[in-house]
Amino acid sequence: MDRRKRWTAVRVLVAGGTLCYGALLGRAVTSVTADGGGGVNTGAAAQFSLAGKRPADPADLANYVKDRAAAVRLGKSLFWDQQAGGDGVQACASCHFNAGADVRTRNSVNPGANGAFTKGPNATLVAADFPFHKLSDVNNSASAVVSDTDDISGSQGVFQRSFIQIGFGSPASDVCDGTAIDANGFSVGGHNVRRVTGRNTPTNINAAFNFRNFWDGRARNEFNGVDPHGADTANAVIFRTVGGVPQPVKILLRNASAASQAVGPPNNGTEMSCNGRSFPQLGQKLMGLTPLAGQVVSSTDSVLGGLWNPNAGHKGLTSTYVGMIQDAFQNDLWNGGPTQMENNFSLFWGLSIQLYEDTLVSDQAPIDTGALSASATRGLAVFTGKGRCSNCHVGPTLSDAANGEGGQAFANTGVRPVAADTGDILKGQARFKTPSLRNVELTGPYFHNGGQATLAQVVDFYNRGADFAGNLTSSQIRPLGLSSGEKADLVSFLLSLTDNRVRNRKAPFDSPSLCVPNDGLSDGASNVFCILAVGAAGGAPAVTFQP
Repeated sequence: MDRRKRWTAVRVLVAGGTLCYGALLGRAVTSVTADGGGGVNTGAAAQFSLAGKRPADPADLANYVKDRAAAVRLGKSLFWDQQAGGDGVQACASCHFNAGADVRTRNSVNPGANGAFTKGPNATLVAADFPFHKLSDVNNSASAVVSDTDDISGSQGVFQRSFIQIGFGSPASDVCDGTAIDANGFSVGGHNVRRVTGRNTPTNINAAFNFRNFWDGRARNEFNGVDPHGADTANAVIFRTVGGVPQPVKILLRNASAASQAVGPPNNGTEMSCNGRSFPQLGQKLMGLTPLAGQVVSSTDSVLGGLWNPNAGHKGLTSTYVGMIQDAFQNDLWNGGPTQMENNFSLFWGLSIQLYEDTLVSDQAPIDTGALSASATRGLAVFTGKGRCSNCHVGPTLSDAANGEGGQAFANTGVRPVAADTGDILKGQARFKTPSLRNVELTGPYFHNGGQATLAQVVDFYNRGADFAGNLTSSQIRPLGLSSGEKADLVSFLLSLTDNRVRNRKAPFDSPSLCVPNDGLSDGASNVFCILAVGAAGGAPAVTFQP
């Protein structure tokens, strides 16, 4: 059966209050006018319109969240707060600050499966480094290999350190032991540099539609309140008060893969924390700090503006994390005292960030309003026809990752040999999540290894039938025989998937200020890249990946 006719969403789309379980491709999608859009989208592009659709809520959400708006405020604050990092610098947003992704080129290299850097730690990626697998003929995968590396373009996180105790200083860095030289090679001249993730950072915009999250799908659809692994973690419990006494309770919340994903990075020793910190310890830390204390929040922030700090500098919020949790979550999840609140902090973190990410729906791109150029219209025909793209990039999110058919949303596309990264779902097959193509103009570099710098390089990759096709590679991957004009039109179509609210950081994509390390030796105060706080009207635009 054609994949385009097998959309049986479990993490369903919500349109006008109706749960849409139907085969969204194979029949027309109901089109509505997006707020601020150019009108009703009709014709071939309508099948891809996201206008008016929203992710479904986690099952039984009201049993946990008593005030959705308060939970969204909490989630946005937690997502952007640099104090959450073990170094008081690294926030969730530190890897998702540009259209939900990361476009830094300095100290963005992980050595890959062989453990040997081609570029070296703390190097700067340049245009000549891409693609990571260079061929003498970009249209022929069997042509002579000019160069190849199994390096990965990821996101820099934290230094290798071991957690000792939480810290409340400014910045709010934890007390950690960082005396040992990094065993994975993240050091220069005897000095450790910030570690880099082993996969490219996907955008968090529209991620709440995904049935599973992370490239390998390890963030389960069912949230257990504690970690990404759902029912696989047998001892995962939260605490509810019964008769005034907190009691352990097992939970599995369906439609909550974004919550499962959100609880993965905060205590990860590469991404955000010194090795060994727990969620109760992170909760204890943040409950003693002013939210966003070192960051500016706009008075017109679409979510946090009501908590704007009028004092000089406008840093931090006029609330506390304790108060924000109490406003958002049912009383029996926190009224047993501070220890219960700390022990449930992973639940608060995951659900509130999911509800914040539920608002990050980019449904006002030209594809949603029908405002396609002539070239993009021709590119749409390539996308749905000769290019075979829509066999996997299906439906309003342009990704079959939004459906619930198990491994269908995960494919081996021949980016690297299987042994380079075997994946998680369907282990040993190197299958990775089909990413949404929305705002793809702004989310380079591309693929799970970040090995392509431009959309033109991505199109060349698929046109030649991949780089490392094998018996596990998807049957959809084959040489396409696209002309130069068809390639250019396909890129034009991909550019039509950008929502200008995302580009210009307009609500709901506005944010507090943020400074991210732009060098592996950065302490977070120097060698940083900063974005200014913007309110609902937006500000300085997001940029493309520019090595």
